[in-house]
Amino acid sequence: MRTFSYSDAKSHKFWTIDVTGTDFAVTYGKIGTAGQTAAKSFATAEKCQAEADKLVREKTGKGYVETTPKASVSDDEAFTKTLVARPDDRAAWSAYADYLTEQGDPRGEFMAVQIALEDESLSKAERTALKKTEAKLLKAHERDWLGPLAAFTIDHVKNEKAYRDNGVTHTFRRGWVAELAIPQLGVNLARAMVKAPGLQFLQALLIDTEGSEYPAGSRVPDYADGTYEPGADIPEDADEQTVAYHVLSRFPHFASVRRFRLGGADSPKGDPFTDIDQCHTEGSFAYHFVKQMPDIEQIVLRARGVDTAKLFALPMPNLRHLAVDHITRYPLEKLAANKTVTKLTHLICYPHALEDGDSDDDDGDTGVKAYIRLKQLRAVCRAGWPLEFLRLRLTDFGDDGAKELVASTVLKNLKYLDLTGGCITDDGAEVLANCPDLKRLEVLNLDENAMSDAGAARIQAVAPKATVGAQHTSVPPFANTDDLQYLYMGDME
Repeated sequence: MRTFSYSDAKSHKFWTIDVTGTDFAVTYGKIGTAGQTAAKSFATAEKCQAEADKLVREKTGKGYVETTPKASVSDDEAFTKTLVARPDDRAAWSAYADYLTEQGDPRGEFMAVQIALEDESLSKAERTALKKTEAKLLKAHERDWLGPLAAFTIDHVKNEKAYRDNGVTHTFRRGWVAELAIPQLGVNLARAMVKAPGLQFLQALLIDTEGSEYPAGSRVPDYADGTYEPGADIPEDADEQTVAYHVLSRFPHFASVRRFRLGGADSPKGDPFTDIDQCHTEGSFAYHFVKQMPDIEQIVLRARGVDTAKLFALPMPNLRHLAVDHITRYPLEKLAANKTVTKLTHLICYPHALEDGDSDDDDGDTGVKAYIRLKQLRAVCRAGWPLEFLRLRLTDFGDDGAKELVASTVLKNLKYLDLTGGCITDDGAEVLANCPDLKRLEVLNLDENAMSDAGAARIQAVAPKATVGAQHTSVPPFANTDDLQYLYMGDME
């Protein structure tokens, strides 16, 4: 029996065909269901096989990928499976390097060299010699190792400006591409990634934004970033901002990714709390991608349209760092109820600016509300996560939130607390100041809250490094939209 699967942003389907003499049976349906079966008979075995082969060609032409298990697993496949599951197993990497060297594959030597360079006890002469060998091997084989992806990487020494504006950067670690940083994802680049060899150990996938692309031969507006050739990997109804993501959804190596960012490049110093106050990135595919990353450790989403309800319910047993900015729905209570999420140390949420007409009826009441409220904070405080870094901006939980933080155990472990854009008054400031754990914070940001000078001074008396600038006077219940001005501090688009 031969098995096939199809996956895109809208569906995940399987199709199988089992040929027995003059008969075959076809089973098809959604992945995870039993599906439906149809059988057909032919006059001869040759006609039966010919028709089966025809159906297979039709399915693969529509984008189905064969998943028929192989009779046995090769040594190379066994190493791949082991290292995807255990990327930090240096002994396994060394064994794989030896194996490839024995097979006459120059990548084996390259792996061995990069593994050796991890040894901090090397002398300067030893390190210099290894670096020369590393450079020599890269010069000779890098283009082959990158395959079609090589066309999208630019030598920044020869063309620094082009590299800075458009170049895809890649990092080899232990002989394989471990990180891809993409300023702008396009259809052709996504297709190159799907077909590129050597990405099975990709650990970090970082995408700033996507291009606006149109089918070749169609009417293309002046602002378009390019055109692409239509194919089975792009639905006919795909819009110009999602076409590349449709293609990327077929990337076969999501399972190895541990760090995923979509939208907004990090600061040069790698600050995990980078302020990105503009959102131009499409995020509707984020859930689909993360769903295929079972061992994900860090998720940074600075994009619009992220389906957080589905995202927060995914099994993520290794998740430690979660940043979700620029959206209007933060069901943190669902994340807190996710029993697989137990290791979270960083939670970073900077909502979209309040949109006129938004109302909250989740709790049976109406009226304009912040996107992060007391219900969400309470869920975070009671989740039992080992939080060290917490940013919840543009909130309306105010003094009740301050009381919730103090009553919980969250402040005992926190190093960084950012509640910029809230409505904590002098009463809340007093509650926080009386908590002995407040002085342990390395960073405390209470800008744009509702404290008087006296309240701000009370906080700084306990935490001298606290930031308490630019306070306002708005506290719930809000009488009118003028009271909500601080909630418009996020991305306005």
